[in-house]
Amino acid sequence: MKSHEALVSIALLLAIAFVTSVIMTRTARGGEKMICHLEPVDSDGWHYRTKVGGRSEQCWYMGERMKPRKELYWAETPTVPPEIPPMTIIAPEPEFIWHPQGWDHKE
Repeated sequence: MKSHEALVSIALLLAIAFVTSVIMTRTARGGEKMICHLEPVDSDGWHYRTKVGGRSEQCWYMGERMKPRKELYWAETPTVPPEIPPMTIIAPEPEFIWHPQGWDHKE
């Protein structure tokens, strides 16, 4: 009788370990993260979700319907440094002329 109980206990532990490993493996892999598009590229297989990343645009993606929002993301817009104006050469005003000792005012 004791050996039968031991076999049942071992079988139960193995079943629990198997189920746990399957659940943990599936959860660990999760879904693939996909980038959002502003519009579908073609007509087949595209779906959209709203309210992804706090944005109001529809997030179009290729794949399964109702993909979890946490698996969708918008590409970040690159930050562009402010444009530095080109250097300009300031020419002397026409009212000034070159003088051997320096600038001389011409009137």
